[in-house]
Amino acid sequence: MTKPNTGELDPQDSAGSEIRSYAIGFTASLLLTVGAFAAATSDLPLRWKIACICAAAILQIVVHMRNFLHLSFSGGQSREDLLLVLFSATLLVIMAGGTWYIMSDLSGRMHDTDAAMHEVQPR
Repeated sequence: MTKPNTGELDPQDSAGSEIRSYAIGFTASLLLTVGAFAAATSDLPLRWKIACICAAAILQIVVHMRNFLHLSFSGGQSREDLLLVLFSATLLVIMAGGTWYIMSDLSGRMHDTDAAMHEVQPR
């Protein structure tokens, strides 16, 4: 098995520990997904549903980074890992924010056009 984020072989670790890491990550992801669906279909107030789903989503991100991507913020490459996560998050915010801005602007223009057309028509 290799050390996280390096190409160096670590002879003390075995393939069993890597499989165990994947199994733990899969189980945790499955439980968090089921928990989010259970919260969505429950009779909880809307604010509690949203809070539970957001908490499950954040924990899901942490599980994926730790167990599947093998990102570790303690060690030799912690700075590179942090920069990787921050860059990825920045790209996601730019794409999601840009999409939201374009769609809301387009919606506003479409509704303004309808109002402008009704005002221009002679009575």
